[in-house]
Amino acid sequence: MPFTQRRIAKAAVATSLAALAFTACISAGSASPKEDSPSARPGPDGTTFWDVYEQPPETAKPGDIYWLQPRSDAPSGARGWNVVYVSEIQPGVKKYVSGEVYVPTGASNAPRDMVLWNHETTGLADNCAPSRRSLGEGDRSRVPAIRDLLGQGHVVAMSDYPGQALPGPSHYMAGQVNARASLDVLRAVRNLPELNASNRFVEYGWSQGGQTTMHVESIARTYAPEFEGLGAALIAPAVRIRELTGNSMQHPELAGYVISTLPGIKATYPHLRYGDFLTAEAMEQLPVLADGCFDIWDSASTLRDPYQPGAMSPDGPWWKALTAVDDFRPAGTMPFAVYQGSADTTTPAELTARERAALCRAGSSVDYHEFPGLDHESVVPEAAAMFPGWAADRFAGEAAPTNCPQG
Repeated sequence: MPFTQRRIAKAAVATSLAALAFTACISAGSASPKEDSPSARPGPDGTTFWDVYEQPPETAKPGDIYWLQPRSDAPSGARGWNVVYVSEIQPGVKKYVSGEVYVPTGASNAPRDMVLWNHETTGLADNCAPSRRSLGEGDRSRVPAIRDLLGQGHVVAMSDYPGQALPGPSHYMAGQVNARASLDVLRAVRNLPELNASNRFVEYGWSQGGQTTMHVESIARTYAPEFEGLGAALIAPAVRIRELTGNSMQHPELAGYVISTLPGIKATYPHLRYGDFLTAEAMEQLPVLADGCFDIWDSASTLRDPYQPGAMSPDGPWWKALTAVDDFRPAGTMPFAVYQGSADTTTPAELTARERAALCRAGSSVDYHEFPGLDHESVVPEAAAMFPGWAADRFAGEAAPTNCPQG
C-alpha cells in the first residue's frame, strides 16, 4: 500500500516469444511437454492475455493453470512468465487469478525452493496490476531483491490478487482472500514440473502485501498443508485494516486510501453500501478509481467532508466488516523478520509494534528492525538489502534470530 503520488506506466509487457519455448528456457535437454499440456498452454500475446471472462469449471483445482505468457523483462540469468491460474478465493468460490513466475536459467540438480512476493497497493484498475507492468531493473525493480533471490537459485512467484488484472472486482485489503490467491500461485508453480520446484517457501510483502503475508502464515497449514513455510518478512506492513482506516481518516491526504479500501471490502461483503460511509461529495470520487492507478490520491485530497458521521460507528456495517477482515491470529508456524520506518505515517510504527507482539505471543521468532527517520517507502531499500540473507538462512536451516521481549 505505498501511497506515492507517482504515476505508474499502464503499458502491458509485450512479447512475441512463443509460449512453447517454455521448457527450453528452463533447462537444456529436458523433455518438451506436449502442445496441449496444461504446463505449456500458450496464452495470447499482448493485453488480451488478461481477457479471461469465464469461470473455472467445477472440477478445477486451486493452482490449475489456464495459460502462460512469457515475459521479456526478467533479470539477467532468469526467465519469467505471466500466468493465469485457479484460486479458491473463498471456501467453495473459485476464480481465475493472474500472477508471475520467475526462475533462474539452467538446470537445477536439486528442487528449487520458492520465494513468494506479496505486492503492495498498485491501484484498483486492471491495468495497474503488477503483471501488466514492467518489472524494472536494479533498485527500481517493483519486486525488492528479486535479482538476489533468483541468484540464490530460487523460484520467485507472485499473485496479482483476485480482481486485479483480470475482469471482476478487486478484493483490495481483504486479507484472507488475497492470501489464498498467493498460496495458490505456489500451487501453480508446482504444476509446472519443468521448474523443479520444492514444497518449501519463504514469503515477504510490503504494505498491503504485509497484510497478505500475515494471513498466509495464519492459514498456510490448513489451506495448503502440502507446503512447508520456513519464514516470512514484513516491510511496513498494513495489517489491521480497521485501525489503518481509522488512522487514515485523520489525515486528509490519505482520503484516497480510505476510498480505495471500500470497494475491496465490499467485494468480500457485498451487502455494504458506500452511502453509509461516504458523503455525496466523496462518492463522486469512486469513478476516479477506474481512471488511473493513483489519481485518487490527488483527487480525494481536496475533499472537505468525505465521511459520514457514523461511518466507523462500532455498531455500523462497515465497522463490523473491517473487524471481520481483521479477525485472525498468527499461527506461530514461521519465524518473521520485520522492517519498519520510525517516520512512517501510513503504517505507523506503533501499529507494527502490535503485530510484532502478536507474533511473539504466538511463538514465532521475530527479528524486528526499526529504522530512524525512514518512512513508508524509504524503508524498502533497507529491507531489500537485508532480506535475501535472512531468507537464505531459513532455507539453510539456521536458527532464526529473535528480539522478542522476554517475559
